[in-house]
Amino acid sequence: MNDEEREKLDDLHDFFIKPRAPGKPSRASQIDDLLEAVRAGKLTGRVILWVAGAIITMTAAWKGLGGLK
Repeated sequence: MNDEEREKLDDLHDFFIKPRAPGKPSRASQIDDLLEAVRAGKLTGRVILWVAGAIITMTAAWKGLGGLK
């Protein structure tokens, strides 16, 4: 692993593990909570995931068609 790869891995680690602000949960913790809600069958968690996926899909399609610059 070269230095550039190590730096990217460290950045990724910091993004998921370090909290955004003192007293706030880390992103990894938030993702884990969201996945637990989905596994438990909570409708709200499922709706959030489906809506987020739909928004990402529509944005990617729009960008692919040249709508976003």
